[in-house]
Amino acid sequence: MTAKERIMHLILFLSGLSFQFSHGLQPQFVFFQTPKTWSEAQSICREQCFDLATINDMREMEIVLEDVKDKYDDAVWIGLSKGTTLRWHWSLAGDKFYKEGERNYLLWGSVNNYNCSASRYGKLNMFPCDYQRYSVCFDATKQGADQYILNTKYMVWAAARDYCRTYYTDLTSLRNDAEYQIVKEVANGSEVCVGLFKDPWEWSDQTDSSFRYWNPAETVWTDSTQTCVAMLKVKSGKWGERACTETHPFVCDCRNKLSFIKLRISPQDSMLDLNNPSVQADILEQMSQKLRSYNTTAVFHLKWRKQIDGRVFTKEP
Repeated sequence: MTAKERIMHLILFLSGLSFQFSHGLQPQFVFFQTPKTWSEAQSICREQCFDLATINDMREMEIVLEDVKDKYDDAVWIGLSKGTTLRWHWSLAGDKFYKEGERNYLLWGSVNNYNCSASRYGKLNMFPCDYQRYSVCFDATKQGADQYILNTKYMVWAAARDYCRTYYTDLTSLRNDAEYQIVKEVANGSEVCVGLFKDPWEWSDQTDSSFRYWNPAETVWTDSTQTCVAMLKVKSGKWGERACTETHPFVCDCRNKLSFIKLRISPQDSMLDLNNPSVQADILEQMSQKLRSYNTTAVFHLKWRKQIDGRVFTKEP
């Protein structure tokens, strides 16, 4: 029996054939010019890539702006749509910025139904987003108390956020007791806007990016009408709401999906050397065929993960 014939008699047990995508992979944004509804765009992105684009920060937003440039006439879908649950977010996004528990370390002074937040005397207060306040910006390029800058221009919350992003990093977050105390001292008795806001928007890939790039006319939260989010040509790519049934070009996140499959192989022929490169190549081909049977549109690139001694397979005792 040839090696090829032996391999055809293998019994493959693919245990735990589920995919867990590696965290930390950088998004690769791809522009699709054919107009689709938001749901159609979502389906295409999930079939051909990863999902509709999630924008995590201004650096990624600039990449998308450069990618789409003058390739569209009106609007471009991204992965944000209106959900049904209002949630608090910090304007300053980025998982590395927050330690465990710091995103939700909220010390409330007053609680009501408003959607923006200010700080006074070391406590958070909810207030209407169209009320004007001083604000405190955060500058990530500095250290210690110098990172917190008082802006004494009266601004509504969204304008204060844009001001901080233009001249510093963002509106400040309050992650711990030390930061609450610093902002209290910087504010010197004034009630100041901080980066906490509440909205119902959800990303298609279910990540929790708090980054928003609304056009100046967009409020932090409007009504309960089901809408989706697009980059608007007339607003230089800033975001606005559109009916999800409208058709527009769209941006997908086509990052590579990194997955690990634990494999147990029981060869019927004891003469078969599973660490022979040609045998391993044929096993990979069988696995590729099996995976394609689950998803005919996906592209798979399989390779073995070698152990320290260079071997792929270890015989079970």
